[in-house]
Amino acid sequence: MNRKLRSYLRKRGVPPEEIARAEREDRLLLLAFDYQLMPGSPRYTFAEACGRASFDLETAKRLWRALGFPDAPQEERLFRVEDVEAIITMRRQIDSTIVPVGENYEQLVQIVRVFAGSLAKIAEVESDALATAVRERRLEGVPDEEIAMQLADSLDWTRFSRLIDYALRLQLRASARRKLTATDPQAIGAEDLAVGFVDLVGYTALSQELEPEELGALVSRFEELAYDTVAEHGGRVVKTIGDEVMFVAADNADAATIALRLTERSAVDELLPEARAGLAGGTVPRPGRRLLRPRRQPGKPPGGAGPARKRARVKRAARRPRRRPRVRVAAAPQPPHPRHRPGRGLGARARRATRAGARALAVSDRSTVRYLRSPHGCPPRPRR
Repeated sequence: MNRKLRSYLRKRGVPPEEIARAEREDRLLLLAFDYQLMPGSPRYTFAEACGRASFDLETAKRLWRALGFPDAPQEERLFRVEDVEAIITMRRQIDSTIVPVGENYEQLVQIVRVFAGSLAKIAEVESDALATAVRERRLEGVPDEEIAMQLADSLDWTRFSRLIDYALRLQLRASARRKLTATDPQAIGAEDLAVGFVDLVGYTALSQELEPEELGALVSRFEELAYDTVAEHGGRVVKTIGDEVMFVAADNADAATIALRLTERSAVDELLPEARAGLAGGTVPRPGRRLLRPRRQPGKPPGGAGPARKRARVKRAARRPRRRPRVRVAAAPQPPHPRHRPGRGLGARARRATRAGARALAVSDRSTVRYLRSPHGCPPRPRR
């Protein structure tokens, strides 16, 4: 092993036997990266770490699960001095903050879940970039020991954490300005927003035709277009899922402009199919309430569907005759039966499906189902 790499690992607190085992198992690169992020050797079990930090064990377990990690084995020493310091920091933050943590720490657990979800996305992006860099180095013939040293020299976690801290403070300032400008104390934290949804037309069928690399390029292009367009017109992206983006804007006109610009730009983009959009407006209340309360129209009495109306609606729905379920069957292309003409005795829609081959056809007629399931791809003889 490279002496410089061995010295680096020893300085990070890696035991000699673990270095030797990693060298035998050919995972020095992973070991170097692990101790670059979390230096020091594990010393404590989960219960011991909570005890040294004077933190309640059950509350710590809830917060640990909220971070997205399973319960640690009771007798296994997996936690370092830095873990104990993080628990102490959490305890001090709870004792000194004016932000309510809720009964049994319910609000705190919810905040931790949100933080964990956002940080997990950042970790996925960074690990993808790291994996790409390692794969390219290996294709160039660079040994893992040298890659590990390059990784140790180039990864400055202190600098990266400062950038995350700076971006978080920018986002927190912008969000607080939106929510703390209300003069009515009861209205603080609630916002009147327009919520928009935009998705690509025909994405499901298109995803089955494209190669994984082409599909990834399409999704990346749509996300880039969505983030740029929403930010350009003063909105905020809430989340993206494949071909769908959800955004919010403080003004209805801005939300409409974002939706129109996204659909227009998708239509002229060389890589993307056309897009469609939908908008809704309402009040987004404080956490713990309903997500969106629609604005009441002028002259329309308040109320809506109360308990009595809901029960009446359920009774009416129970009295309605149930529709016959529709069955979706995939028709596989089969050679025609020598004694029957393909499509004989069927309607025009079934004949078109027969000619086209493997098309999904929504059917409810039993004879058509038998036809599609027949081994020869043709209908049985009609009974006399």
